[in-house]
Amino acid sequence: MSAAAFPVTVETRGEIPDDARRLARDSIEQLDHDVDLLIMRARIKLTRLADQTLRLPAVVQGNLDIGGIPLRAQTSAHSVHEAIYLLRDRLREQLMRLLRSGAPYPDEAVGTPRESPYRHSRHQHADLDLPPVVRHRITRRKTVLLRCETVDEAAFRMDTMDYDCHLFTDADTGQDSMVFRSGPTGYSLAQLSAKSGPPRRRHLPVTVRPRPAPRLTPNQALARLHLTTLPFLFFANTAAPATARGAMLYERYDGHYGLLLPQA
Repeated sequence: MSAAAFPVTVETRGEIPDDARRLARDSIEQLDHDVDLLIMRARIKLTRLADQTLRLPAVVQGNLDIGGIPLRAQTSAHSVHEAIYLLRDRLREQLMRLLRSGAPYPDEAVGTPRESPYRHSRHQHADLDLPPVVRHRITRRKTVLLRCETVDEAAFRMDTMDYDCHLFTDADTGQDSMVFRSGPTGYSLAQLSAKSGPPRRRHLPVTVRPRPAPRLTPNQALARLHLTTLPFLFFANTAAPATARGAMLYERYDGHYGLLLPQA
């Protein structure tokens, strides 16, 4: 196979087989042949976690630049090679959805949501023999500047970045909100408050949750999330009572938890 017409960067972490870099490059070059979209550049990260108790210790992440539109996917498997093949298929799915939509989900290009909304759910880690005290920790806290977007734009970003949920500020209501994969339409929206009503500008068939986000501290959110089968929880963070901004607690691929907080 000839070299790709765009730069492909492969990063590694942990014990990675010698031929995995070449396999990752070949997989991305195959995508370039299969899909009629302009790939500007690609970055692949191959990770082999050292924790021997993990059932899926190989994690592969791919980031593509499609004419200025970022595209991301992440997979985990028993081996790095298997994770690379899964990543190739996931990225192909993302590229085909982008090719069908042509834009951030105009009303004439509403795609069909994926059947499996919670790919990174707790059930995926059911066979991890990690002690409960280890699994119930928040090991990463990240502060981000929330984008001001419509619900359609937020859903488009969630799909292209291969997220199961996306935290944003709704352009119609001004509220911190979260769009995620769930409900009869495949897309759901959670808001800090239900008083302002549903967003006005949306073409996607989004199910709007009628109840406001629960008011919790991060530790309370952690306890509540542990009682559910969901991989994430959107809540009003009362640890900062003056603002009570929206926050999200989510399960990481290694079985631990991450906390996403909005930048002031």
